[in-house]
Amino acid sequence: MLCNAYLLEGVMSARTLRLGEMAHIVGQGVGVRSPRSEFPLDPGLRDEADNLMLLCADQHGEIDAQGALDVFTVERLRRLKQEHEDRIRHVTGLGPERATAVVRLLGSVHGQTVELSRQAAAEAVTARDRFPLFLESYARHGVEIDLRQIPGERPVTSEDAVRAAAGSRAYFQHAVRVIDDVVEHQLRAGIERDAVQHVSVFGFARLPLLVYLGSRLDDTVPTDVFQRHRAEESWRWPDEGGAGAQFAVNVDRDVPAGSDAVVVVNVSGTIGRHEVPEELSALRRYVISPVGVATGPDILRSRASLGLLEDTLRGFLALLEVEAKTVRRLHVLPAVPMSAAVALGRVHHLQVHPQLVIYERLAGCYESTLEIGRSDG
Repeated sequence: MLCNAYLLEGVMSARTLRLGEMAHIVGQGVGVRSPRSEFPLDPGLRDEADNLMLLCADQHGEIDAQGALDVFTVERLRRLKQEHEDRIRHVTGLGPERATAVVRLLGSVHGQTVELSRQAAAEAVTARDRFPLFLESYARHGVEIDLRQIPGERPVTSEDAVRAAAGSRAYFQHAVRVIDDVVEHQLRAGIERDAVQHVSVFGFARLPLLVYLGSRLDDTVPTDVFQRHRAEESWRWPDEGGAGAQFAVNVDRDVPAGSDAVVVVNVSGTIGRHEVPEELSALRRYVISPVGVATGPDILRSRASLGLLEDTLRGFLALLEVEAKTVRRLHVLPAVPMSAAVALGRVHHLQVHPQLVIYERLAGCYESTLEIGRSDG
Protein backbone atom coordinates (compact mmCIF):
# COMPACT_ATOMS: atom_id res chain seq x y z
CA MET A 1 0.00 0.00 0.00
CA LEU A 2 2.57 2.56 1.10
CA CYS A 3 4.96 1.93 -1.80
CA ASN A 4 2.09 2.05 -4.34
CA ALA A 5 3.08 -1.35 -5.74
CA TYR A 6 0.44 -3.16 -7.78
CA LEU A 7 -0.41 -6.21 -5.65
CA LEU A 8 -2.48 -8.22 -8.11
CA GLU A 9 0.13 -8.98 -10.76
CA GLY A 10 3.56 -10.56 -10.68
CA VAL A 11 6.39 -8.40 -12.03
CA MET A 12 8.28 -11.35 -13.55
CA SER A 13 5.41 -13.64 -14.60
CA ALA A 14 2.89 -10.89 -15.48
CA ARG A 15 0.24 -13.26 -14.13
CA THR A 16 -2.66 -12.26 -11.92
CA LEU A 17 -1.53 -13.07 -8.39
CA ARG A 18 -2.56 -12.03 -4.91
CA LEU A 19 0.65 -10.52 -3.57
CA GLY A 20 -0.76 -8.34 -0.79
CA GLU A 21 -0.34 -9.29 2.84
CA MET A 22 -2.62 -8.24 5.67
CA ALA A 23 -0.63 -6.46 8.36
CA HIS A 24 -1.69 -5.36 11.83
CA ILE A 25 -0.88 -1.91 13.16
CA VAL A 26 -1.32 -3.04 16.77
CA GLY A 27 -0.22 -6.66 16.88
CA GLN A 28 -2.93 -9.30 16.66
CA GLY A 29 -1.65 -11.09 19.72
CA VAL A 30 -0.68 -9.81 23.14
CA GLY A 31 2.74 -11.46 23.51
CA VAL A 32 6.20 -10.01 22.97
CA ARG A 33 6.41 -11.71 19.54
CA SER A 34 3.51 -9.59 18.27
CA PRO A 35 4.76 -6.16 17.10
CA ARG A 36 3.32 -3.15 18.94
CA SER A 37 1.09 -5.48 20.94
CA GLU A 38 1.67 -3.46 24.12
CA PHE A 39 -0.44 -0.61 22.75
CA PRO A 40 -3.71 -0.35 24.69
CA LEU A 41 -6.23 -1.70 22.16
CA ASP A 42 -8.96 -4.17 23.04
CA PRO A 43 -8.09 -7.62 21.56
CA GLY A 44 -11.56 -7.73 20.03
CA LEU A 45 -10.73 -4.70 17.88
CA ARG A 46 -7.35 -5.87 16.58
CA ASP A 47 -8.77 -7.64 13.54
CA GLU A 48 -11.02 -4.72 12.59
CA ALA A 49 -10.36 -2.75 9.41
CA ASP A 50 -9.12 0.29 11.32
CA ASN A 51 -6.19 -1.77 12.59
CA LEU A 52 -5.29 -3.45 9.30
CA MET A 53 -3.09 -2.44 6.38
CA LEU A 54 -2.60 -4.17 3.01
CA LEU A 55 1.13 -4.27 2.28
CA CYS A 56 3.60 -5.94 0.01
CA ALA A 57 5.77 -8.63 1.62
CA ASP A 58 8.83 -6.38 1.89
CA GLN A 59 6.93 -3.62 3.66
CA HIS A 60 5.20 -6.07 5.97
CA GLY A 61 8.50 -7.54 7.02
CA GLU A 62 10.09 -4.15 7.55
CA ILE A 63 7.40 -2.55 9.71
CA ASP A 64 7.34 -5.63 11.96
CA ALA A 65 11.14 -6.03 12.19
CA GLN A 66 12.41 -5.70 15.75
CA GLY A 67 15.02 -3.15 14.72
CA ALA A 68 12.43 -0.84 13.13
CA LEU A 69 9.67 -0.78 15.74
CA ASP A 70 10.86 2.57 17.06
CA VAL A 71 10.35 3.99 13.55
CA PHE A 72 7.04 2.31 12.72
CA THR A 73 5.05 3.25 15.77
CA VAL A 74 1.29 2.87 16.07
CA GLU A 75 0.82 6.61 15.66
CA ARG A 76 2.94 6.77 12.53
CA LEU A 77 1.32 3.73 10.88
CA ARG A 78 -2.14 5.09 11.58
CA ARG A 79 -1.17 8.40 10.04
CA LEU A 80 0.30 6.72 6.94
CA LYS A 81 -2.80 4.56 6.58
CA GLN A 82 -5.08 7.60 6.83
CA GLU A 83 -3.06 9.63 4.31
CA HIS A 84 -3.05 6.76 1.84
CA GLU A 85 -6.78 6.13 2.19
CA ASP A 86 -7.53 9.83 1.80
CA ARG A 87 -5.49 9.94 -1.41
CA ILE A 88 -7.13 6.82 -2.85
CA ARG A 89 -10.58 8.14 -1.93
CA HIS A 90 -9.76 11.38 -3.75
CA VAL A 91 -8.41 9.67 -6.86
CA THR A 92 -11.22 7.13 -7.18
CA GLY A 93 -13.74 9.93 -6.80
CA LEU A 94 -12.50 11.52 -10.01
CA GLY A 95 -14.30 10.64 -13.22
CA PRO A 96 -12.51 9.29 -16.32
CA GLU A 97 -12.65 12.75 -17.90
CA ARG A 98 -10.19 13.90 -15.21
CA ALA A 99 -7.43 11.58 -16.42
CA THR A 100 -4.22 13.18 -17.67
CA ALA A 101 -1.30 11.62 -19.52
CA VAL A 102 1.92 12.49 -17.71
CA VAL A 103 4.89 13.49 -19.88
CA ARG A 104 8.26 13.88 -18.15
CA LEU A 105 11.38 15.29 -19.84
CA LEU A 106 14.44 14.55 -17.74
CA GLY A 107 17.78 16.17 -18.50
CA SER A 108 20.56 18.08 -16.82
CA VAL A 109 21.33 21.78 -16.66
CA HIS A 110 24.97 22.72 -16.05
CA GLY A 111 25.46 19.16 -14.85
CA GLN A 112 22.65 19.45 -12.29
CA THR A 113 19.50 17.34 -12.13
CA VAL A 114 16.41 17.52 -9.92
CA GLU A 115 13.99 14.96 -8.55
CA LEU A 116 11.32 14.37 -11.17
CA SER A 117 9.98 10.97 -10.23
CA ARG A 118 6.75 9.33 -11.24
CA GLN A 119 5.47 9.90 -7.71
CA ALA A 120 6.33 13.62 -7.71
CA ALA A 121 4.42 14.08 -10.96
CA ALA A 122 1.46 12.06 -9.67
CA GLU A 123 1.22 14.19 -6.53
CA ALA A 124 1.27 17.40 -8.57
CA VAL A 125 -1.51 16.39 -10.96
CA THR A 126 -3.62 14.91 -8.16
CA ALA A 127 -3.47 18.29 -6.44
CA ARG A 128 -5.03 19.69 -9.62
CA ASP A 129 -8.01 17.31 -9.23
CA ARG A 130 -6.78 14.98 -11.94
CA PHE A 131 -5.43 11.47 -11.75
CA PRO A 132 -2.27 10.47 -13.61
CA LEU A 133 -2.41 8.23 -16.66
CA PHE A 134 1.03 6.80 -17.27
CA LEU A 135 0.15 4.86 -20.45
CA GLU A 136 1.25 1.61 -18.86
CA SER A 137 0.86 -0.38 -22.05
CA TYR A 138 3.83 1.52 -23.45
CA ALA A 139 6.23 1.88 -20.53
CA ARG A 140 6.19 1.28 -16.81
CA HIS A 141 7.08 4.89 -16.09
CA GLY A 142 4.73 6.44 -18.62
CA VAL A 143 5.84 8.92 -21.26
CA GLU A 144 9.34 9.47 -20.00
CA ILE A 145 11.93 11.24 -22.17
CA ASP A 146 15.31 10.66 -20.53
CA LEU A 147 18.14 12.76 -21.96
CA ARG A 148 20.59 12.25 -19.11
CA GLN A 149 22.63 9.60 -20.86
CA ILE A 150 23.15 11.52 -24.10
CA PRO A 151 26.87 12.19 -24.64
CA GLY A 152 28.25 15.60 -25.53
CA GLU A 153 27.41 17.79 -22.54
CA ARG A 154 29.17 21.04 -23.34
CA PRO A 155 32.17 22.46 -21.48
CA VAL A 156 31.56 25.80 -19.82
CA THR A 157 34.99 27.46 -19.57
CA SER A 158 35.46 30.60 -21.63
CA GLU A 159 38.47 29.28 -23.54
CA ASP A 160 36.32 26.44 -24.84
CA ALA A 161 33.41 28.65 -25.95
CA VAL A 162 33.67 27.88 -29.67
CA ARG A 163 34.05 24.17 -29.05
CA ALA A 164 31.14 24.33 -26.59
CA ALA A 165 28.80 25.78 -29.21
CA ALA A 166 29.76 23.13 -31.74
CA GLY A 167 29.39 20.38 -29.16
CA SER A 168 25.96 21.67 -28.21
CA ARG A 169 24.80 21.33 -31.81
CA ALA A 170 25.58 17.60 -31.78
CA TYR A 171 23.99 17.23 -28.35
CA PHE A 172 20.79 18.95 -29.47
CA GLN A 173 20.53 16.90 -32.64
CA HIS A 174 20.75 13.72 -30.59
CA ALA A 175 18.28 15.00 -27.99
CA VAL A 176 15.76 16.05 -30.65
CA ARG A 177 15.79 12.53 -32.08
CA VAL A 178 15.08 11.09 -28.63
CA ILE A 179 12.18 13.51 -28.07
CA ASP A 180 10.73 12.81 -31.52
CA ASP A 181 10.88 9.05 -31.00
CA VAL A 182 9.05 9.12 -27.66
CA VAL A 183 6.44 11.65 -28.74
CA GLU A 184 5.63 9.78 -31.96
CA HIS A 185 5.59 6.23 -30.64
CA GLN A 186 4.12 6.78 -27.19
CA LEU A 187 2.24 10.04 -26.73
CA ARG A 188 0.86 10.43 -30.25
CA ALA A 189 -0.10 6.76 -30.36
CA GLY A 190 -2.12 7.27 -27.18
CA ILE A 191 -3.82 10.33 -28.66
CA GLU A 192 -4.71 8.50 -31.87
CA ARG A 193 -6.41 5.67 -30.00
CA ASP A 194 -8.29 8.18 -27.77
CA ALA A 195 -6.48 7.00 -24.63
CA VAL A 196 -5.15 10.54 -24.10
CA GLN A 197 -7.55 13.46 -23.80
CA HIS A 198 -5.45 15.66 -21.53
CA VAL A 199 -1.69 16.02 -21.03
CA SER A 200 0.40 17.15 -18.06
CA VAL A 201 3.98 18.16 -18.87
CA PHE A 202 6.93 18.17 -16.48
CA GLY A 203 10.34 19.17 -17.77
CA PHE A 204 13.83 19.75 -16.44
CA ALA A 205 16.33 20.18 -19.27
CA ARG A 206 18.15 22.85 -21.24
CA LEU A 207 15.77 25.58 -22.39
CA PRO A 208 15.99 24.99 -26.16
CA LEU A 209 14.91 21.37 -25.66
CA LEU A 210 11.95 22.43 -23.55
CA VAL A 211 10.87 24.81 -26.31
CA TYR A 212 11.23 21.97 -28.80
CA LEU A 213 9.16 19.61 -26.65
CA GLY A 214 6.44 22.26 -26.45
CA SER A 215 6.43 22.56 -30.23
CA ARG A 216 5.83 18.81 -30.57
CA LEU A 217 2.77 18.73 -28.30
CA ASP A 218 -0.58 18.41 -30.03
CA ASP A 219 -2.28 21.81 -29.78
CA THR A 220 -5.71 20.19 -30.00
CA VAL A 221 -5.23 18.31 -26.72
CA PRO A 222 -5.72 20.36 -23.50
CA THR A 223 -2.38 20.59 -21.71
CA ASP A 224 -1.16 21.66 -18.28
CA VAL A 225 2.50 22.61 -17.89
CA PHE A 226 4.06 22.25 -14.45
CA GLN A 227 6.94 24.20 -12.93
CA ARG A 228 9.37 23.12 -10.23
CA HIS A 229 9.29 25.58 -7.34
CA ARG A 230 12.57 25.79 -5.51
CA ALA A 231 11.28 27.10 -2.19
CA GLU A 232 8.92 24.15 -1.76
CA GLU A 233 11.10 21.69 -3.70
CA SER A 234 7.87 20.56 -5.30
CA TRP A 235 6.20 20.43 -8.72
CA ARG A 236 2.85 21.52 -7.33
CA TRP A 237 1.68 25.03 -8.16
CA PRO A 238 1.89 26.68 -4.72
CA ASP A 239 -0.14 29.81 -5.41
CA GLU A 240 -3.55 29.34 -6.99
CA GLY A 241 -4.90 32.72 -5.90
CA GLY A 242 -4.44 36.19 -7.27
CA ALA A 243 -4.58 37.63 -10.73
CA GLY A 244 -1.07 36.59 -11.76
CA ALA A 245 1.81 38.61 -13.20
CA GLN A 246 1.20 40.69 -16.32
CA PHE A 247 3.62 40.87 -19.27
CA ALA A 248 4.12 43.35 -22.09
CA VAL A 249 5.84 43.51 -25.48
CA ASN A 250 7.97 46.54 -26.33
CA VAL A 251 10.06 47.45 -29.36
CA ASP A 252 13.62 47.86 -28.11
CA ARG A 253 15.19 48.60 -31.50
CA ASP A 254 12.77 50.24 -33.91
CA VAL A 255 14.14 49.59 -37.38
CA PRO A 256 12.31 48.20 -40.41
CA ALA A 257 11.76 44.47 -40.23
CA GLY A 258 13.66 42.33 -42.68
CA SER A 259 13.76 38.55 -42.91
CA ASP A 260 15.15 38.33 -39.37
CA ALA A 261 14.13 39.84 -36.04
CA VAL A 262 15.05 39.38 -32.39
CA VAL A 263 12.95 38.87 -29.28
CA VAL A 264 14.44 38.99 -25.79
CA VAL A 265 12.21 37.31 -23.21
CA ASN A 266 13.03 38.61 -19.73
CA VAL A 267 11.08 36.71 -17.07
CA SER A 268 13.32 34.87 -14.61
CA GLY A 269 16.20 37.23 -15.35
CA THR A 270 17.20 40.19 -17.51
CA ILE A 271 19.31 40.01 -20.64
CA GLY A 272 20.97 43.38 -21.20
CA ARG A 273 21.36 45.05 -24.58
CA HIS A 274 25.11 44.52 -24.41
CA GLU A 275 24.50 40.76 -24.20
CA VAL A 276 22.69 40.57 -27.54
CA PRO A 277 25.12 38.95 -30.02
CA GLU A 278 26.80 41.49 -32.28
CA GLU A 279 25.51 39.82 -35.44
CA LEU A 280 21.95 40.49 -34.22
CA SER A 281 22.50 44.06 -33.06
CA ALA A 282 21.21 45.72 -36.24
CA LEU A 283 17.95 43.75 -36.38
CA ARG A 284 14.54 44.85 -35.25
CA ARG A 285 14.34 43.84 -31.59
CA TYR A 286 11.43 43.19 -29.25
CA VAL A 287 11.52 42.70 -25.48
CA ILE A 288 8.93 40.80 -23.46
CA SER A 289 9.04 41.55 -19.74
CA PRO A 290 6.78 41.66 -16.65
CA VAL A 291 4.76 44.76 -15.88
CA GLY A 292 5.21 46.46 -12.53
CA VAL A 293 7.41 43.79 -10.96
CA ALA A 294 11.06 42.89 -11.27
CA THR A 295 12.19 39.79 -13.13
CA GLY A 296 13.16 36.88 -10.93
CA PRO A 297 13.31 33.08 -10.71
CA ASP A 298 10.03 32.86 -8.77
CA ILE A 299 7.94 35.20 -10.90
CA LEU A 300 5.82 32.30 -12.18
CA ARG A 301 4.42 31.31 -8.81
CA SER A 302 0.97 30.55 -10.16
CA ARG A 303 -0.63 28.89 -13.13
CA ALA A 304 -2.38 32.20 -13.78
CA SER A 305 0.98 33.91 -14.36
CA LEU A 306 2.09 31.19 -16.75
CA GLY A 307 -1.21 31.48 -18.61
CA LEU A 308 -0.80 35.25 -18.93
CA LEU A 309 2.74 34.84 -20.23
CA GLU A 310 1.51 32.27 -22.76
CA ASP A 311 -1.18 34.72 -23.90
CA THR A 312 1.49 37.42 -24.30
CA LEU A 313 3.70 35.10 -26.36
CA ARG A 314 0.74 34.13 -28.54
CA GLY A 315 -0.17 37.79 -29.00
CA PHE A 316 3.40 38.66 -29.91
CA LEU A 317 3.51 36.06 -32.68
CA ALA A 318 0.19 37.39 -33.98
CA LEU A 319 1.68 40.91 -33.89
CA LEU A 320 4.53 39.79 -36.13
CA GLU A 321 2.02 38.59 -38.71
CA VAL A 322 0.62 42.13 -38.86
CA GLU A 323 3.55 44.52 -38.52
CA ALA A 324 6.51 42.38 -39.56
CA LYS A 325 5.22 40.12 -42.29
CA THR A 326 8.66 39.82 -43.86
CA VAL A 327 10.17 38.08 -40.81
CA ARG A 328 11.03 34.49 -41.60
CA ARG A 329 13.48 33.84 -38.77
CA LEU A 330 12.98 34.95 -35.18
CA HIS A 331 16.05 34.88 -32.93
CA VAL A 332 14.93 34.12 -29.35
CA LEU A 333 17.07 35.01 -26.32
CA PRO A 334 15.23 33.53 -23.33
CA ALA A 335 15.70 34.22 -19.63
CA VAL A 336 12.68 32.22 -18.55
CA PRO A 337 11.60 29.47 -16.15
CA MET A 338 11.39 26.03 -17.70
CA SER A 339 7.61 25.98 -17.84
CA ALA A 340 7.70 29.18 -19.90
CA ALA A 341 10.06 27.54 -22.39
CA VAL A 342 7.51 24.76 -22.94
CA ALA A 343 4.77 27.39 -23.31
CA LEU A 344 6.79 29.21 -25.97
CA GLY A 345 7.04 26.03 -28.00
CA ARG A 346 3.32 25.34 -27.62
CA VAL A 347 2.20 28.72 -28.99
CA HIS A 348 4.52 28.48 -32.00
CA HIS A 349 2.84 27.14 -35.15
CA LEU A 350 5.35 25.45 -37.42
CA GLN A 351 3.47 26.28 -40.63
CA VAL A 352 2.37 29.80 -39.74
CA HIS A 353 5.03 31.49 -37.62
CA PRO A 354 8.67 32.32 -38.37
CA GLN A 355 11.36 29.79 -37.65
CA LEU A 356 12.56 30.06 -34.04
CA VAL A 357 16.30 30.22 -33.53
CA ILE A 358 16.79 29.49 -29.82
CA TYR A 359 19.86 30.89 -28.10
CA GLU A 360 21.56 29.65 -24.95
CA ARG A 361 24.17 31.23 -22.76
CA LEU A 362 27.41 29.36 -23.44
CA ALA A 363 30.58 30.34 -21.60
CA GLY A 364 29.35 33.85 -20.91
CA CYS A 365 27.80 34.72 -24.27
CA TYR A 366 24.66 33.80 -26.19
CA GLU A 367 25.02 31.27 -29.00
CA SER A 368 22.32 29.88 -31.29
CA THR A 369 21.83 26.21 -30.51
CA LEU A 370 18.56 24.98 -32.01
CA GLU A 371 16.22 25.93 -34.87
CA ILE A 372 12.53 25.06 -34.60
CA GLY A 373 10.43 25.14 -37.76
CA ARG A 374 11.56 25.88 -41.30
CA SER A 375 12.80 29.18 -42.62
CA ASP A 376 11.52 30.29 -46.00
CA GLY A 377 14.34 32.79 -46.33
